[in-house]
This record gives sequence, C-alpha cells and structure tokens, in this order.
Amino acid sequence: MVVCSICGGVIYWQVINYTKRKDLEKNMNMEYLFPILTGISLSAMTGFRAFMPPLILGILYRLFPDFVTINKSFAFLAQDPVLLALGVAAAAEFLGDKVPLVDNILDWLELPAKVAFSAILTFALVPGAAHWFYLLVAIVFAETATLTVHTGKTGIRAASTATTGGLANPVIGFIEDIVTFAGTVAAIIAPILAIIVVGYLVYRCFRYLFGAHGGNEDKIANAKPSFIWYNISQCLSRWFFRIYNGMKIYNYEYVPVGQQFVTVANHASIFDGFIMGGAVRLPLFIMVKKEAFDNPIKGFYLRKVLCFPVDRFKIDATAIKTAMKVLNDGYNLGLFPEGTRNREGKVGTFKSGAIKFALKKKLPILPAYIANSHLLTPPGKVLPHPAKMSVHFLEVIDTKAELEAGKTEDQILEMLYDRICKKGTEVMGYEVRETAAIEKDTPELSTDNA
Repeated sequence: MVVCSICGGVIYWQVINYTKRKDLEKNMNMEYLFPILTGISLSAMTGFRAFMPPLILGILYRLFPDFVTINKSFAFLAQDPVLLALGVAAAAEFLGDKVPLVDNILDWLELPAKVAFSAILTFALVPGAAHWFYLLVAIVFAETATLTVHTGKTGIRAASTATTGGLANPVIGFIEDIVTFAGTVAAIIAPILAIIVVGYLVYRCFRYLFGAHGGNEDKIANAKPSFIWYNISQCLSRWFFRIYNGMKIYNYEYVPVGQQFVTVANHASIFDGFIMGGAVRLPLFIMVKKEAFDNPIKGFYLRKVLCFPVDRFKIDATAIKTAMKVLNDGYNLGLFPEGTRNREGKVGTFKSGAIKFALKKKLPILPAYIANSHLLTPPGKVLPHPAKMSVHFLEVIDTKAELEAGKTEDQILEMLYDRICKKGTEVMGYEVRETAAIEKDTPELSTDNA
C-alpha cells in the first residue's frame, strides 16, 4: 500500500508537471507503451518460473532480431553462454518443480532471482531513451506483478503439499509451465492480449491471498495441525512481544508441568491466542471464531498452529468434538470465554458452558489475565502498536476437588471470573469488571477467540 501510494503521488505529480511542457505528446509516444506492457507481462510470468521467460526472450531475439526489439545493452541475453546457462537453469527448475517439498524449497530460494529477472526484462524492453518516470512506473508495476503471482503460487503450492501430500503438485506444476510459456510468447507478440490475461491472473492471486472464501472449504479445511509450525510460531510470538511490546510474564510457576490443563484468559485483541501460546510455552490448542479461517492462507496457517474453528451462531458439534478430541489425546486447551473481544480492556461476563470441557474431564483450570492487549489493535488499525503488555498467571483451580466439595459449574465459573477480574483490577489500578455487561444472544459454547 505504501509503495502504491508513493507511486500514485509520483504519477500525479508527473502528469500535472508534463501538462505544462510542449513535449508531452512525444514523451507519451506509443513506442513506450507496448514495451512497458510487455515488460509487466513477462515479469508476471517470472512469478511462475524464474528462468523460462528470459530464456524464451533470448531465443526469440536470437532467431528474430528484427521482430523482437530490446536494448542493445541487454543483447547478451541472446549469447550462447547465457542461453546455455538459462537453459540448464530452466531444465533444473522444471524437474525440481515436479518433486513435492523440493518445489516448495525452490519457491523460497528463487524469489531473489525472480525479482532480479523482472527488473532485467523490464529494462531490456523499455527503450533506453525513455524518461526515468516511465522506467519507474514500469519497474513498480513489473515487480508488483512478479511478487503477487509468486506469492499466490507459493500459497497454493504449500496448501497442496499439506492437503494432498504433494500428489497434486506435479499437475499444478505442468499447468504453470504451460501458462508461463504461453504467457511469455503472448507478451512478446501480443502485449495487449497478454496484459489482459496477466491482469486477470494478478486479480485472481489477490482474490486468493486476501479474499474471504475458501478457508473453510475442501481440503484446506482438513489441514492437519503441526507441532513444528506451532513451536516456530510460539517462539517467534514470544520474542516479538517481548521485544516490540516489552511483554512480561508473571507467576509462570503456576503453569502445570507434566499435567494436562485448560487455560482461560480475558480476550481483548486478535493477538491474544498468540500471546497465550508464547506465554504458556507448551502446545496449546485454541478455539477460534470460524470467520478467522475464511481466508485460505490465514485459515491454513491457523490450523497448522493448533487453532480450530467454532461457529458462534449455532451449537457447533464439530468444534465440541474437536475440543474433546484434543483433551482425549492428552493435549492442553486454551479458551477465551467472554465470547467476543472487549476493545476497552474490560473483562466481560463469561459465557455459561465455557468450562464444560474442563469439568467433563476434571482437568485443572489455569486462569490468566492479559494486560493491555486491547491497546495492540485500536479500531481501524491493522499492525500491532508497541503497547506495554504483561501476562499474569493465577493459581490453578482444581476442578476435581471443587466438584467433590459440592461446587456447581456456575459457581466454579463465577470463581474463575472473580479471580481474573481481581487480578486485572490489581494490575491495571482500576476496576476491569464490565459492570454493564450485555448478554449476547449466542449459544453457550460459542467463543470468539483469535
């Protein structure tokens, strides 16, 4: 967004400035338009394959020098050593892309090469006499096309690897090969047609990456949790919040060691799940609102880091079954029983039924109060703010002993709520209990954890 804003400002300034010049018509000559469109289209194709587009351009220039026009300083693309090197690299890329896991590694290793070739192809095609403004526009759009296509391709390939074990990857790879070859040739001989196709591809990549459909459907919804993914995410989260937010963890000795438990905390930020995961330092499955999984990339990632969805607008039998399976398998469960985030940092009323899982298994409940997480994401902001945070663990509630002492579920829930509110008031210096809590018409097991 920042790059687009800067580019837009520069374009606006240039257009206004050029209207005052006599050479406006000359500088906007069509001889610059087609090379720029070709460069953008070829750059998009490098998002699929790093070496095929420059190889095809070099071969066509070698065979048809009068038909394909490139800057003389980039004529080296048609020289034998360069064509040989590009041919070997393209063949290795073609073969490696058909091997599951290897293709994912190539996606990450090839990104610098794709960015470099995107710039080279753009500079090679745009006439050397072009004003720097046109080169800037061409480079910005070319690199954006490369990165967008590459990111969409990488996301689809990663999801395919996780959900099909990589079996679908070779088929996807062949489709990408065909698209890259056809798109590269079209970009050179029919740039208008190519830019239309490229525009559609970029649009689809954007829709896939940032859209709200597909994350709860088909095989992405069946992505299996990964403790490797979780451990990496947990470590990064812990150090990020420690460095960026100065997060401190108090009373960590209350976290049960060698004993299964359910942790319950207040909920004020979409990052609370990551905060608790980083603070607990143990595998923690967290129930998250279904809407958070709508985007396929985000939904896939959340499932890999031990999150699972719950539908807040009905009694979600699937979420209940998943939670019980987590506990039956001996893992820990994380819950935010308010049912929604409290953006003011207050602690809303806990939903009845929120601790049924712990009571059914007679597991200890680990209460925790997260201080100032509501300051991380003020309304209208996406990136977290460097607000000072802290996590305060409280003494474990022995549900088995409480039940044997005659306590009811509601009494245990009220005890849990009182303890968290009391700690929050002590830490914050003001009453955190939401005195005017409004009961929402949602099922008793619905939660909104993110």
